[in-house]
Amino acid sequence: MWTRPHLLAALLLAAAPAGAAPPFEPSFIAGTPDPAGQTIGGTEIRNLVAQNGRLFAATGFWKDPANSPGPQILVLDAPGAPWRLDHVFDDRAPNGRHRRHVAISALAAVTLRTDATGARLPAPIALLLASTWDVTGRRTVFARDTAGAWSATVIAQDRPSPPFLPQIRAFAFHRDSQTGADLVFAGDTTGIFAAHADPAAPGRLAWSAPEFTAAGTGADAFPGLTGRLRVSSFAEAGGRLFAAVGQQVWARQDGPTPSWRLLYTNPSPHYSQTGLRGLTAVTEPGGTPFLLAAVEGNAARIVRIDPLTGAEATDLDLAAFLNAAWSTRVSYVIGAYNDMAPLPGGALLIGLEAFIPPASPRPPGHTVLDVNHGLEGGGWFLIRHPGARYELCRVAASVPGIGENLVAVRTIAASPFPAEPGVFYLGGYDANDTPAHNSAWIVRARPASGC
Repeated sequence: MWTRPHLLAALLLAAAPAGAAPPFEPSFIAGTPDPAGQTIGGTEIRNLVAQNGRLFAATGFWKDPANSPGPQILVLDAPGAPWRLDHVFDDRAPNGRHRRHVAISALAAVTLRTDATGARLPAPIALLLASTWDVTGRRTVFARDTAGAWSATVIAQDRPSPPFLPQIRAFAFHRDSQTGADLVFAGDTTGIFAAHADPAAPGRLAWSAPEFTAAGTGADAFPGLTGRLRVSSFAEAGGRLFAAVGQQVWARQDGPTPSWRLLYTNPSPHYSQTGLRGLTAVTEPGGTPFLLAAVEGNAARIVRIDPLTGAEATDLDLAAFLNAAWSTRVSYVIGAYNDMAPLPGGALLIGLEAFIPPASPRPPGHTVLDVNHGLEGGGWFLIRHPGARYELCRVAASVPGIGENLVAVRTIAASPFPAEPGVFYLGGYDANDTPAHNSAWIVRARPASGC
């Protein structure tokens, strides 16, 4: 269903019963102090992750001209409680003049129950994993245990090359179908690293040499990817692990000597600085599992991929969809920055950012920011219903400090609190290489009924 966006705010507010909470409410406002008086802020909320009945958020201070702290991990302990600072990555670079860490690049919660041989551990190991944009090019896995203690393991180091930092962009958990070992994966700008549980290791994870190395595979031989290739996301389907690497999807071959094989290459890549994003496994009623991924760039679409054969089909021509909904012509579109969040009943929530160049018609009722040649200023997302039926939704909320210029929905997570059934938290902003300050935001939403 293609929803006319200028009616969305009115429809959403009208759908709320008298006396009910509005469908979108600000949850986090950057620049405010937490209960301990510590300032929490950022230019972007980059990840939202639930763990052990709490919600964690990862911030970034990319493009903040102020003397900002390092990126922060925030935590929400209960519905309606204030967000509080859990950890700040405030190391200095070796020259002592700059912050070492600019933004959180990846955040994930994992629980390991078996060791490298597949034997049951004496007790499960539950960890919150994070990594950062490190100005030195170092890739570090930071692990937080259930007591709140953080540890760090450096898994790679490369020289940064402007304007791109080597980085870990995604984490994944997978139990090897042959060995039974519980494994954690980190996808970075050179390949894929794996770790198994080791109570004696820092962070209780033992990291290996890369299982997959992108060099020599041709994975960066696409417009926009040379020198900035990333493993953007992982997904499990049919007991197998898959990774989105630029414009390709690679599949892991489990076993004592694992390997990765190329499953899929986007036949219509065009220009993109990331390629595929938000790789997600989907099983619809009466159907077999398939993979969905959002193609970032100037030929944006959502593609459906067969996990056995690599055969593909366009699930949604995203650029055409937005053009029709907004009566304009978009240029560059980012969908599913990190992943696609599942709703009850098989629907998915997919965050968006879209550029509208100066030559395109200005959509009525929209704010188009003059940032990098035109940028739709609202926070938009899709609801994908089973059968590839899509709705286009706008976050109808005004956040103090930035108003309605939310720019991008880049992360979505279901509420971990039993008292909030059907509630999701959406976070975002994207600085888009333009100065920003305290523009990060989180909104509490009830999207289950559509928009």
